[in-house]
Amino acid sequence: MQTNQTIEAYDKYAQVYDEEVIEFWNNFPQTFIDKFTSSLSGKRVLDLGSGSGRDAVLLRERGLEVICADASKAMVGITKKLGFESYQTTFADLDFPEASFDGVWAYTSLIHISKNDAQRVVTQVRSMLKPDGAFAMGAIEGNTAGMVERKTMPGATRYFKNYNKDELRQLIEPLGFTFAYEEDYKPHNNVYLNQLYLRAQ
Repeated sequence: MQTNQTIEAYDKYAQVYDEEVIEFWNNFPQTFIDKFTSSLSGKRVLDLGSGSGRDAVLLRERGLEVICADASKAMVGITKKLGFESYQTTFADLDFPEASFDGVWAYTSLIHISKNDAQRVVTQVRSMLKPDGAFAMGAIEGNTAGMVERKTMPGATRYFKNYNKDELRQLIEPLGFTFAYEEDYKPHNNVYLNQLYLRAQ
């Protein structure tokens, strides 16, 4: 599952990361958030891999009850200060009850684990969703996988698994989901794949 290096990187550079993503979330396509919100039958949502919670804030502004979960202690500290119910947990240790969420929002969080591990997490996501639940997935477009170091986080490496659109659908749909919507977001050099799924009956 998640590498210790990835979690340690987010612990060490939580504030740096939070500042870096301000512009990203300020310009994030509202259409995707609207599609996710309108597909929900209730308001209880899990932000899986919530990071510093800037997307959780956007979801809360839509009237949703957002529960945050992240492997980084520092990130959980930030979301708690923002007033969220927040849990420190790795993907491997997820322990939420079955059918306890109307939606799961996993934006660029499952990219930090291998494809095989992601399959296991998506299977668990399905079990945590109510029968008519919605699952929002965000990934970075590409065909690479491995540890990456960024100039703004010297000495820290994070694992990234990039996907193309078809690969993402082939990962998620066979695990009990129906594809509902997609759009791309290109804030700078990377293309972000925004995909929405509904839990199949």
